[in-house]
Amino acid sequence: MSADPGAFSFGRLLKILLPVLLLAVGIRFTLPGYERAAQKEMEDNMLARLMGEAVQLPEETVPFSDADHDLVNDPPAEPADGEAAAAPERLVFSYIASPEPEDAAEVWADVTTAISEATGLPVEYAHYETTGEQFAAMARDEVHVIGVNTGAVPTAVANVGFTPVCTFGDAAGEYGYRMKLIVSKDSKAEGLGDLRGKKIAFTRPDSNSGFKAAMVQLMNDEGMLPERDYQWGFTYDHVTSIHAVAAGEEAAAPVASDILDRLTTSGEVSTDDFKVIYDSERFPPATIGYAHNLPAATRDAIREALLSFAWEGSSVAAKYADSGAAQFVAVNYKDDWDNIRRIDEAIRRVRAQHSAAAE
Repeated sequence: MSADPGAFSFGRLLKILLPVLLLAVGIRFTLPGYERAAQKEMEDNMLARLMGEAVQLPEETVPFSDADHDLVNDPPAEPADGEAAAAPERLVFSYIASPEPEDAAEVWADVTTAISEATGLPVEYAHYETTGEQFAAMARDEVHVIGVNTGAVPTAVANVGFTPVCTFGDAAGEYGYRMKLIVSKDSKAEGLGDLRGKKIAFTRPDSNSGFKAAMVQLMNDEGMLPERDYQWGFTYDHVTSIHAVAAGEEAAAPVASDILDRLTTSGEVSTDDFKVIYDSERFPPATIGYAHNLPAATRDAIREALLSFAWEGSSVAAKYADSGAAQFVAVNYKDDWDNIRRIDEAIRRVRAQHSAAAE
């Protein structure tokens, strides 16, 4: 007598299904591991992109020497014969690099005139689209006086011979700005942690208030990482970020308080169009300085021209008065950029940790 057809069919079915069931169980327990590994790889790649060098350095940087420990590149020694070092035939001035030239040459016309009168040299204005291009030009001695945003100053000092001289100050000589993280007026966010799952509009990779300080704060205070905990993008301009949040086009953005104040004071943006959910410690604003290797007499003349500049009624005042700026005031890189260097160091530590983990 043959075996029972039902039992025979069940046995065959079991032989077919058992490997499938075992495979399914294996996938059930191993897939989360693969998902976690993929998530970790994505986070590492994203952090590597975000925390890579913010400014592309020129192929040839300027050697750094700091015998007096002021953290600024020492000027070259004057000629041994006592004669003054030769000054360039002309000076080139450039304010903060930007993809859009706007009216920068007109804004800084009175400043370049003052520098020309003080040094006895013709002064031209040059526009650079990127900070990397501007820094490369300084390393090649093609530009001599530049404006640099706060977050890029340490890179300029360490690599291209930039010596900070002054920044924007108010009538009392006080200066500084804060990083404000703003959200749209209808947002329910009340603190940094509420941005989890949202998109944050950073300004540019080399910006302190528009990117670096904000990202470090999110990591330190809330343990939040880009891509894993929030989406992100770059607008490349504080004004663009502010308008985007005010219009409801972006959920949140870290911006410089002085620029925000300028837009609200002028009426370009209403304080009713956004909310501030985070206010940082005070940072130094953008700074203006010169190439360290200019002759001593030229350096001194540039410094004097900037610090004694007649602000009232000038082309610069017309542009920046709404932010509260009323004069140029001297800065001390070692002291005034201490908190900026700490932020940079925090980013370097995280970058090193992720690089080591990836090896």
